[in-house]
Amino acid sequence: MQPNICRKNKALKYLKAYEDLLIVTVRIFIISGSHNSGTSDLDPTIGIAVDQSKTLQSLGKCCCVIPVIHRWSKTQNLSIKEQLEAGIRYLDIRIAVHPLNNDFCFVHGLYGGPISSAMDAVKTFLEKNRKEIVILDFNHFYNMDLTDHENLLRQIISTFDAIIIHPVFIIEHDMTLTSLWNKKGRVIICYQNDISSAKYNLFWPKNKMESRWPNKNSSEFLISFHENIYGTETRSTTDFYIWQGVLTPTGKDIFTHLCGSLEESFSANGSEAFVTWLKQKKPGEKEINICYVDFVEKHDFIPSVIDLNNKILKN
Repeated sequence: MQPNICRKNKALKYLKAYEDLLIVTVRIFIISGSHNSGTSDLDPTIGIAVDQSKTLQSLGKCCCVIPVIHRWSKTQNLSIKEQLEAGIRYLDIRIAVHPLNNDFCFVHGLYGGPISSAMDAVKTFLEKNRKEIVILDFNHFYNMDLTDHENLLRQIISTFDAIIIHPVFIIEHDMTLTSLWNKKGRVIICYQNDISSAKYNLFWPKNKMESRWPNKNSSEFLISFHENIYGTETRSTTDFYIWQGVLTPTGKDIFTHLCGSLEESFSANGSEAFVTWLKQKKPGEKEINICYVDFVEKHDFIPSVIDLNNKILKN
C-alpha cells in the first residue's frame, strides 16, 4: 500500500521500502484512515440532519443552534481528494438521503456533499496512482429503504466496476501486494448492511470490518480502552480491525464550550494521545491494522503511521 505524503522525495523513499514487502499481506500494514471522512463541507443552511434525535432536529429550527452543531459535527478539514493525497487509505462513510434533491450524501449532524463526487475522487486517484489500494467502509445509513440501498449499490458498482477487490480473491491469494498489483483490483468496499451480503458477493460483509467505539470523552480513558484490547484480546487474522483514535463529546462538553468546536476545544488531546500510544505499537495481524482520527492532517498522524510500517522491514 504505497504511501503518498505529498513531498515527492519522501514518497519515493517509502515506495522503495514498501516494494521490498510485496509478499507481505496487506493486513500486516497499519493503514491510516479518517473518522467521519466526508464532513469537510457540511451544509448549515439545510437544518439538522436525520442522524440526530427528533428533539435536536426540532431545536435546529432555532438559527442559533445550527452554528453550534456545525462546529461540533465537523471532523475533517480536508476533502476526500485531499485526504487521499495526504496518505489516507481508509474512508469512514456515513450516508443519508438528501432532503432536498434525494441524492445520497455524507451526514454527521448536518448534511454534507454528494457520495457520488467522493467516489469519483477515489476512482480518479486510483487511476492516477496504479499501485494504491483504498478501503471504503459504508457503515451508517439513515433514511434509506430497500430501494435506496439497491440504487446506492448499483451506483457503487457502476463507479468502480472492474477495480473492486472481491473477498473471495483475498481468501485465495491472501491479499499480498504482489497479488493485488497483478490484478486490476484497487478498492476494497465494505457495505455494512445485510442486503449486500445477500445479493452482492463483491462487497465485504460487516463481520469482516470490526470496529469498537470507545465512546470516551477523555484521552486517558481512550488510551485505557485501546490498551485493554491490545493487551488482552486477539482478533481474527482474516478481518480488518479499526482502532478509533477519537474522543466523543458529551452534551455537557458541548454546552460548556458553545463558542468552541470539536477541533479547537476537544479533539486535539485525543489525537495527540492516540498518536503517542500508536508510536509504541507495531503492525501485524494481531496488532495494529486500520486506525483513524479526526482532522487527519494534524498531530503527525499520517507520518507516524508510515513510520510504523517501516518496522516490518526491520523485522
